[in-house]
Amino acid sequence: MLSYISQLFLILINLLVLASCASNFLFQTQETEEEPISVEKPEISYEFKALPRKINIIYSNSKDYEARNFIRGISVNHFYYKNLKYNPELNFLDSKSIKEAKCSIRNYPRTYFVLFLNSELHQQLSENCLDNLLKLKGILVLSNENWMLSDSSLIKFKVDRKEDYLDLLYYARNQGSLNAIIIDDEKTKDRDRLSQIWKNLDGRIIKSAKSENNQNEKLLSDLLLIENSRIRALKLSRALSLPIESTPRRRRDIDSLILSVSLSRARSLKPALEFNFGESLSVYLSPDWRETEYYEDKEMDLEGVTLIDMPWMLNASSDIEIDMQRNRSRNYATGYDVYELILLLNNPSSKKNFTFKGMSGKISLKAGKLKRQSLKVEVKRGEYKFIGY
Repeated sequence: MLSYISQLFLILINLLVLASCASNFLFQTQETEEEPISVEKPEISYEFKALPRKINIIYSNSKDYEARNFIRGISVNHFYYKNLKYNPELNFLDSKSIKEAKCSIRNYPRTYFVLFLNSELHQQLSENCLDNLLKLKGILVLSNENWMLSDSSLIKFKVDRKEDYLDLLYYARNQGSLNAIIIDDEKTKDRDRLSQIWKNLDGRIIKSAKSENNQNEKLLSDLLLIENSRIRALKLSRALSLPIESTPRRRRDIDSLILSVSLSRARSLKPALEFNFGESLSVYLSPDWRETEYYEDKEMDLEGVTLIDMPWMLNASSDIEIDMQRNRSRNYATGYDVYELILLLNNPSSKKNFTFKGMSGKISLKAGKLKRQSLKVEVKRGEYKFIGY
C-alpha cells in the first residue's frame, strides 16, 4: 500500500513539473521583441517600364537650405534606383526658371512633377503662378495648408510639425496626463497653439512660459512654486521661533510638462525639472524642426522623456546602404521618401494602396490620400524605445 501511494506521489510531482514547464514555455512564446526603429524599402516589385521617364522638381533657389537638402535626398534615392536600371531624367526648376517660363508648364506624357512648396518658394511666386503649378500631375510637398490657393491636381504630401505635436498631445491625454505646464522658446513661439490643442483634448493648462537665456532652473522653480514652499517654511519657523528643517515641495496640481523647444534646450530643462522635485512628472517633447541639432547616441539628459520625430533623425537602423554619418536633415528625409512615392504612385500594383516605413515616418496611401506619421519614442537608460507611429 505504501509503495502504491509513493508511486502516486511521484506521478503527481512529475505532472506538476510538466505543467510548470508547459506554462513557462507558453509564457516565453507569448513574449515579443520590442519593435526596432527602422527605415525600410517597400516590399514591392516595380515595373520600371511603367514609371515616369522625366521628373521635374520645382523649388525656390540653390541658396535655400531646406530646398538643397530636399534635393539631396531625392538625388540619393535616384542613384539607388539607377543601379537597379531605373534612370529617369531629373530636371530641377528654380523659381527664376518658372518665372522666365511665365509659369506656363505643360503636362507632357510620362512626365511627373514634384512641387516643393516651402515658405521660400511661396514668397517668390505669385498667386496666379502657384495656381498654374497646382494643376500639374505629380506630388505637392506641403508644410502649411494655408499656402494652397485652389484645388490641386497634385497629390498632397503633408510634412507638418503641427501634426506631430497634435499626435503627441493626443497620446499624452491617452496616457492619463491632464494638468499641464507648456513651455516653448524664442524660436518655436507656439505655446498658445499647443494650449488650444490641449484644451480641445479636454486637458487643463495650469501654466505656460517661454524658456530663454538658459535660466531653466529658475524658470521651473517659479512654475512649480518651489520658492513659495520655502517662504511658507520660513514663516512657520519665525512663528514658532524655532529653526525648521524642511524640503521644499512642488505644487501638486500638475502631472505633465509639454515642451516645444530645441533639443539643447530640452536637455537643459529635463535635469532642471528633476532638480526642482519634478521627477515624477510626465514630459512630452516636440523638438524644433528649424534647428540643425543632432540626437546623441546616449541621451541621458532626456531620460524619461516621450518625444516625436522622424526615424531618420532618431538614428534609425536600415538595411538600405545609406551613409548614416552624413549631415542629418528632415528635408533630406522628406526628399528621399518623395522619390520613393513617385515610384509607388505610378507603379501599377501599388498606385492605389501602400504602406511603408520611410525616413520621414510611416507613409501610407488610402482612398487617394497620402498620410505621414512621425515616430513616438521614450528615452530609457539613454536609448530610444519604440512606442508607435
